[in-house]
Formats: sequence, structure tokens, C-alpha cells
Amino acid sequence: MKKMAMSALFLMLLFGSAAAHNGALSLYTDPSISVCHMDIGSFESDTIRLYYVRDQGPDLGVGVEFRLEASSVDALFLGVEWNAQINNTIGDIENGVSAVSAVCMGSNENVVYIAAISLMYMGFGERFTVRVVENPTSEPPGIYIEPCAFPLPPKYAVLGGTFVFNGTCDPGVKETSWGAIKELYR
Repeated sequence: MKKMAMSALFLMLLFGSAAAHNGALSLYTDPSISVCHMDIGSFESDTIRLYYVRDQGPDLGVGVEFRLEASSVDALFLGVEWNAQINNTIGDIENGVSAVSAVCMGSNENVVYIAAISLMYMGFGERFTVRVVENPTSEPPGIYIEPCAFPLPPKYAVLGGTFVFNGTCDPGVKETSWGAIKELYR
């Protein structure tokens, strides 16, 4: 019984991230959505881009709701350049933002550009992340897209992505993870 439970837990960890979802608001450096990490030096600034990456969910339509969170206090968000189709924003990226468009932004597109986010790093070479997390001002709090449906589009919950600075975004399993799982069943 104990071995079966451990095997099931291992399979859930291994294949859980491969499960289908509505899509994700993800951070990359390029539209090919292949680079999710970069090195940044002390007192340097750089730009990362936010994309909606559709999986099993709907096309991106008229809006997104999210918040960005940096794991280091030395990472300062300098500004946002929104997709030209976004004509209204409420809030800001650090506390929760809703960005809307009067037109459908991503009909039949699997990857849709949302914004370019500039940031400055005031630290000294440490690894840190910027994550797309739930907007606490949304009802209920979450990460959402709004597909094109009029008069009032429904909101769809999507996943949030992580961008890594001064490290890699390779999703390798930490050595301590398997030990922690085994410890649960002793």
C-alpha cells in the first residue's frame, strides 16, 4: 500500500504539469516563447515580454487580469508598454491590473503579445524570478483572460508563468523533493 501511494504521488508530480489547461500568461524574451531566463548585472535594466499562450482554452479576446511579483526587493519595475490594441488599464502590474481592448486581440492565434515590462536590477548577481500571479482585485482573485463574446465576455482562469534572472528556467526536480515525498510515508 505504501509503495503504491508513493508511486501514485510520483506519477502525479511527473505528469501533473503536462495536464491540459486553458492557457497561461507567460514571460519570455521573444515571440518564439523559447527563452524564459536571462542574466542581468548589477544596476542594469532589461525588458521581458508577457504573452498569452493558449493551450486547450479559448482564443485571447478583450482582456487580461494579473499581477507580477518579483522574488527580490532589488528588482524594480520601471514601466509597461502595452500591446497597441489595449486601450484601457485599471491598476498596475505590481498590485493587480486589468487590461482591456475594444477589439479581439488574438483570434486563432496560439501566442499573443500582451506587454513589454522593463525592470532594473539593483542587486549583485543573485538568482531571482518574476512571476505572473493572481490579481487580488479580481472577483474572485485570480489570473484571467476574457475571450471575445459580446455583450459580456466570461472570464477564464489561466496559469501564470515564471521568468528567471541569473539562473535557468529548466524545470528540473530538486534532489530534496523525492526525499521529502518519502518522508511523508515513514
